[in-house]
Amino acid sequence: MIFRLICAVLMTPLMVTSGMLVARGQESSINELRTAGFTALANRDAKGAIAAADAMVKNDQVEPAIWRLAGDLYLRAGDYKKAIVQFKRYIERHPEHEADLWQHGIALAFDGQFDEGRKLFELHRTVNPNDVENALWHFYCVAKSSSVEKARLGLLPAPGDRRAPMEELLQLYRGEVDEAAVRAAIDQWPKGTRNHDSAAFYGELYLAMYADSKGERKRAIELAEKAAAASDVNYMTDVGRIYYLALRDAAP
Repeated sequence: MIFRLICAVLMTPLMVTSGMLVARGQESSINELRTAGFTALANRDAKGAIAAADAMVKNDQVEPAIWRLAGDLYLRAGDYKKAIVQFKRYIERHPEHEADLWQHGIALAFDGQFDEGRKLFELHRTVNPNDVENALWHFYCVAKSSSVEKARLGLLPAPGDRRAPMEELLQLYRGEVDEAAVRAAIDQWPKGTRNHDSAAFYGELYLAMYADSKGERKRAIELAEKAAAASDVNYMTDVGRIYYLALRDAAP
């Protein structure tokens, strides 16, 4: 783990108070900034998470893994442009790890760099060939930069992803089933259970992206809003909320 070694940063330390990061006038470690950043995310305090990430990268002498961590915080907090900068810094230092950075592909997609996102998701498949989500983001990038038809022809295989409703989503993107099949897969779990809530989040998110890919913006916003309402806080639910806000606020 990158935080077995504490990287001290000579800067004004920060703490979380009333949802904001506040100066304390003492030295702060990267560990403390990391804690502050993830506490802010847990509280859905985007400004606090961004402030922690800003403080992490203020000192260029920190371990490159910190750039990657800061990129994660930026992306989850909605500042995907800053996330891209940090992911690229990390890749320049560690090009052998580029294939692992699916997060970078999502940030590129949010920034409208769809061809670069496509390349990243193709590269990620070399280390994670069974992930349906990677295939769906790849589809999204190709559809947005070219067409749904081209995206469908180039849909990446992703066998063996047993999470509901991943197989049905893959079939939907292939044009083999409709939305009802995805919803049936979600409803195999009792409503109110953690499994149902998780399946519903992923279903709504990727149904929204599919509608968006086809130019059905109003429908995409409706579906994305449901995904953004997920009560759980994790990397992908944060991505879902950022996607909804970006879609909602984009010019028609």
